[in-house]
Amino acid sequence: MITGASRGIGAQLARVFAREKVSKLVLVARSKDDLEKVAEECRQLGSSALEVEVFRCDLTNNSSIKSFVEAATKSNKGFDVVILNAGRSQGCYFEEIEDIDQIDYMIKLNVNGVINTLHYILPQIFKSRHSRIIIISSAAGLLGSPYRTVYCASKHALTGFCNSFRIELKDSYEADSPVVSLINIPEVKGTDLNSNRMDFGSKYKPMEFDPNKALELTSTCQSLYEAVAAGKREWGQPVKIRILKPLYDTFPGLIDGMIMKYVRSVMLPRERVK
Repeated sequence: MITGASRGIGAQLARVFAREKVSKLVLVARSKDDLEKVAEECRQLGSSALEVEVFRCDLTNNSSIKSFVEAATKSNKGFDVVILNAGRSQGCYFEEIEDIDQIDYMIKLNVNGVINTLHYILPQIFKSRHSRIIIISSAAGLLGSPYRTVYCASKHALTGFCNSFRIELKDSYEADSPVVSLINIPEVKGTDLNSNRMDFGSKYKPMEFDPNKALELTSTCQSLYEAVAAGKREWGQPVKIRILKPLYDTFPGLIDGMIMKYVRSVMLPRERVK
């Protein structure tokens, strides 16, 4: 099962799994028309036995999540791979935000949409070390980043959730505990996360990541698939993040400056409030 499967990373992961000859895919997103297009691509890429189901769901609405899971459960005995991918990004300073309702929406989608979907579907996930629960987060969930205060808050929340959730699963199921993988990738080309950042009512256009400095979608998703198969606890952290994160507590001011310098080098320029 893949949420946010109508485009970007979710859609490409669906294609990768289809090519790897899975027997069934359950694709979830808000746009059923876009889902149907991805589903047809997957049928053409997969084996003749591949079955693809699509479900329209608003992941900011608990009733919608519950209804989708109940419908999916009726036609599936259970799930061995669940990929929670849907989310939106930000591209403005916190002081530029005018529409506070968009803050609530981002938290509902990026955090509650993941946790609440998992709440409803967890009983249907096979309790086995071969099962996978994949949460697509971001490098922004490891260190703070300017222009993405609310987005960073949502992704840091997922980091804390995953770390706690793993401990509980291990305590409950021991050797049969499903693997929980937290995917902390930086920007990827060809996704709405960059080109469709929420504006938060700011009078300035959201900052965008320079696509020439982003990861390539196809190869990233293929590598992600391999990491999932290998049962990686975490995957996708850029080398710079792995180096800087342990140093943050000791040299916070220095690391803040380095992050600002890096962000300026990879984001497209735009005006901002002084």
